[in-house]
Amino acid sequence: MHIDCLQAYGDSQLAVRQLNGQYAVRNATLVPYHERAKYLMSQFQDIHVSHIPRSENDRADALANLAASLTLPSERDIQITVGERHLLSPAIERIEEVVDSNVITSSECEEEPDDLDWRHPIIEYLLLGKLPNDSRKKAEVRRRATRFLYLNDTLYKRSFDGMLLRCLSKQDATKALHDTHAGTCGAHQAGPKLSNQLKRLGYYWPTMVRDSIKFATTCKDCQLHGDFIHQPPQQLHPTTLSWPFEAWGLDVIGMIKPKSSRQHQYILAATDYFSKWAEAIPLKEVRADDVTNFIRNHIIYRYGVPSKIISDNALYFKCKSMTKLCEKYKFQHSFSASYNPSSNGQAEAFNKVLCNILKKMVSGNKRDWHERLPEALWAYRTTIRNSTGCTPYNLVFGSEAVLPLEVQLPSLRVASQLTNPDENANVRLAELEALDEKRLAAQQRLEIYQAQVAGAFNRKVKFRSFSIGDLVLTVRRPFVITRKMHGKFEPKWEGPYVITKVFSKGAYELSNSEGKCIYPCVNGKFVKMF
Repeated sequence: MHIDCLQAYGDSQLAVRQLNGQYAVRNATLVPYHERAKYLMSQFQDIHVSHIPRSENDRADALANLAASLTLPSERDIQITVGERHLLSPAIERIEEVVDSNVITSSECEEEPDDLDWRHPIIEYLLLGKLPNDSRKKAEVRRRATRFLYLNDTLYKRSFDGMLLRCLSKQDATKALHDTHAGTCGAHQAGPKLSNQLKRLGYYWPTMVRDSIKFATTCKDCQLHGDFIHQPPQQLHPTTLSWPFEAWGLDVIGMIKPKSSRQHQYILAATDYFSKWAEAIPLKEVRADDVTNFIRNHIIYRYGVPSKIISDNALYFKCKSMTKLCEKYKFQHSFSASYNPSSNGQAEAFNKVLCNILKKMVSGNKRDWHERLPEALWAYRTTIRNSTGCTPYNLVFGSEAVLPLEVQLPSLRVASQLTNPDENANVRLAELEALDEKRLAAQQRLEIYQAQVAGAFNRKVKFRSFSIGDLVLTVRRPFVITRKMHGKFEPKWEGPYVITKVFSKGAYELSNSEGKCIYPCVNGKFVKMF
């Protein structure tokens, strides 16, 4: 095509900065593409590679999606013609200039040509009466020039309150934005406030509001100290199971203060996702052997081998002994994202209920909680759960447990057991026969309950997602968005980081500019675009 000068745009900051030499290419899979791109760039005398938002790169994005959707054999060629039609001609006709240079630069220029200066047509009309050749531009210049004044080699615009606003070029506008927003006495205002501040100072250019909003949203200091995002980025994904003891949620409560009289300070708890049955033991410290022994003795040997166990990323869960146990009994071990307890919500919900029961049972010195733990578990297992409409004991054994009160003050059920044992045996057999139907009804009720919870949650969702190569910021660890940070002047966000892997259900892997993984798995609600 005999093109010597080229202006290229891309919506990936990582790729653009790597092509401009600002970032090094650490990922081995990207090196061949980078070398190919550098070779193609060397074929031009002058080439400019610039970054633009994804919303302004829709044509290239549509073409890339079209190419990715085509499945063709390697020996067949296909030609795709991309056409563009304007209902109105562009407002400014750009004049291409051929520059003999082999230097690759960014899109920012030191000087702005007169034919690209928005003030130039108005100044020519006010001084010389000269109008552009295009008829539409003629009418536009005549209409706009009535509110402008050229005085002492400077163009001013008359505001509606009679104030003269100095008209700025693109370079002067950039300097005014920087000094007003982040310069001396700059208050780091939001975009609309920044544009109003510039107008009060007596400056004007046509895209003042849009440029002010863009400048404020891209300010690094404003992004690092920006407010937390409380709207969830993805819809709720409930876990629905069809049989008891198929999946367990595992978690550790603690450190508990004060310690028990036997120096216990942790509770290792497991909750069945279907029946809500729970197991828990007190521990002095949590080790990998304690976790594997608990799973083996309190889950597998009592209720059978599960298909899945869900836990967080703690070291005592993510260890070699746990991996060997999974390989031996052939069950899946899934991990929830760091600092995202809702991904293992069943275990977290049980932890809350257990702590509420325990703190009302302990004595005055509160050091006998390890002795009260079995009583708290008994109370939990014999209480109806709203999600299933049954007690965990009933869904597991098919009938309700006999409470101590029923023995002290015999209820009708206990009295019939003592007076007519044969009839009681028949009733018990009938309950066991109806257990499958009872579990099916509980499953249907659980699905309805989860749909109601998901509907309420999804109404607050504000969708946002990221792609591989995006530059993002993440909440500083520890990920606590419900209260203020420790230091008054500490930033709430840190980064920028690069998205190197996208997981399902809104989780991402973050790496630094050198390609080193910093956060293996971070939920999307703790991430925002840089």
